[in-house]
Amino acid sequence: MSIPSIHKEGSTLNIKIRGGFNLWIKNMILNHINDNTRVLKIDLSKCKFIDSEGIIFLHQWHQEGKQLKLIDPPEEFFEILEILELDNSWQPNVINTNK
Repeated sequence: MSIPSIHKEGSTLNIKIRGGFNLWIKNMILNHINDNTRVLKIDLSKCKFIDSEGIIFLHQWHQEGKQLKLIDPPEEFFEILEILELDNSWQPNVINTNK
């Protein structure tokens, strides 16, 4: 498991995930969040997999009215949204830089 790169800029927590996004990574991110954190900017361009724990965490963050920016999520991200039936109710802010 690769350790993500996490650094804070004001109220934004910048995260670069290499490898997978699962419960372990979610908990690492949670350890860096404080009361001033309003934006998660997550680079998923090197993410090899994301499981339902990661998806649910991102969805809950967004549902709390906080900003979420996802950079180049893998295709399976959208497949999991469909499986969890979130694809019609949640349109995450996705930034595509590879296309």
